[in-house]
Amino acid sequence: MQHTAMSLDAPAAPSPHLVGTGPEVLESIALPDINLSLWQRPVELHIAREVAVLAASQLPKRRLRTSADSFAGDVTALLRERRLDPRSFDHLLADLCLLADRFFTLSGNRDTRFQLVTTDSNNCGRFHVDTRYLRMICTYQGPATEWLRNEQVDRFMLERGAPNHKIIRFGEPAHFEPFWVGIMKGDPDRSGNGLVHRSPPIVGTGQTRVLFCLDAEP
Repeated sequence: MQHTAMSLDAPAAPSPHLVGTGPEVLESIALPDINLSLWQRPVELHIAREVAVLAASQLPKRRLRTSADSFAGDVTALLRERRLDPRSFDHLLADLCLLADRFFTLSGNRDTRFQLVTTDSNNCGRFHVDTRYLRMICTYQGPATEWLRNEQVDRFMLERGAPNHKIIRFGEPAHFEPFWVGIMKGDPDRSGNGLVHRSPPIVGTGQTRVLFCLDAEP
């Protein structure tokens, strides 16, 4: 059988991970071959000052149902429930509503849950793929989400519950920075196309992580 050599000038395959400095990059998650759209936005100092007062125990991890119509009220109610004055978080609330508006548009208003979390504990330390349709994530303070490029992942080992050092074929994980906004695809039908990621280790760093997350169900 004759084999044809691949030209050294052949174009590289398009990346399934798109990164940009403007919010329009988030819209690329609607493309079928994209599993991460990442908006590299700068730190907003007004928001950073607001979240800096939060203690690790003030907003425990909870997934709460929400919608495009109810989100502003839902997140305000969460703050009040935790005895936090929403008026002290005006800039944060405005930003959360901005991000939620973009997410609901891109997710087609699917059944959605949100989290607003403060923590100094490790969580989801093993690399994994979500079973949700879409997830938006933004870390306002502390270490942010780590993720792997498709070519770095041994999905055979991933599916069999192997530890991280066997899942990563080569290289080091990439990671978000505080205030960056990522929308990632999950893999609810186990097709092998979802973004592989994990929460970064934080225990022992002395830091409090402040994390916002929106999940659209399949």
